[in-house]
Amino acid sequence: MEAKLTVNGFGFVARYGEKDVERVLLPLLWRWTELQKERGERLVVMLAAPPGAGKSTLAAFMEWLSRRTPEATPLQAVGMDGFHYPNAYLGAHSFVDEDGREVCMRSRKGAPETFDVKGLRVALLDARSDAPEPWPAYSRVLHDVVPASLPIDEKILLVEGNYLLLDEGRWKGLADLADFTVFLRAPEELLRERLVGRKVAGGATLEEARAWHAASDGRNVARVLAHHSPADVELALGADGGLAQRSFV
Repeated sequence: MEAKLTVNGFGFVARYGEKDVERVLLPLLWRWTELQKERGERLVVMLAAPPGAGKSTLAAFMEWLSRRTPEATPLQAVGMDGFHYPNAYLGAHSFVDEDGREVCMRSRKGAPETFDVKGLRVALLDARSDAPEPWPAYSRVLHDVVPASLPIDEKILLVEGNYLLLDEGRWKGLADLADFTVFLRAPEELLRERLVGRKVAGGATLEEARAWHAASDGRNVARVLAHHSPADVELALGADGGLAQRSFV
């Protein structure tokens, strides 16, 4: 199944196998629809995955699918990337990395420490109100945060991000603010290939892309895979892009 989607201002085509849609994605959509109707208020769903696993694509596809499935409750997919600290803040602050070194936040943009987790918690709580405040968005054109630019207006809010289920530091317990959680797992080698390829496609040399992966992306992948809370549903991404449901709590 193909869908023409837009994420962060960029258009692309998402493709999922018919069997994956029927056996994995539609059952999730029906489960969320049932939960939302039972509770009678906005439902908050979290989709977490390591970098490169395709969580933004999957979230956007689920929104598209919900609007084309009769009797399903339409959902709105939003990313947690809008809760990056602004570039000005990142450039003026540092943190201690995995090796015990103090590094500038800007040099590790995308690491768990470079997000405004407190602001995300406030927004998640507010999302249940009748008139929630607009969320910030992340512009891939400006490479910075655009405050209060994303209205929250559907009855199911699907929030996607790398660290939503991270069980350490300021992130610990964030998943308790969700009604339903999903973790998308993928092999580290597959993620490495994707992330390096993404950097090269963006203009970096192969050497630069590999160096960035070793210093940043690869560390973030390992951290997410090793330190995440159990999800209600865990999905596994195969090398062919196929999806399988591995567990259900």
